[in-house]
Amino acid sequence: MVVAEDAIVIKQPVNSDIAISLIMTNLLPYMQKIKPLGKMLKQLQILLKK
Repeated sequence: MVVAEDAIVIKQPVNSDIAISLIMTNLLPYMQKIKPLGKMLKQLQILLKK
């Protein structure tokens, strides 16, 4: 049991680093598409406030 727990503890930081790098690489193209969407949302908010 102790050996298995040690293995899990060792794996976690590596997996989180891999997950973060994968998420970042996957988000980059979306972020470029989201920027114009963010501008549109701001314009909509301004219109709704009027």
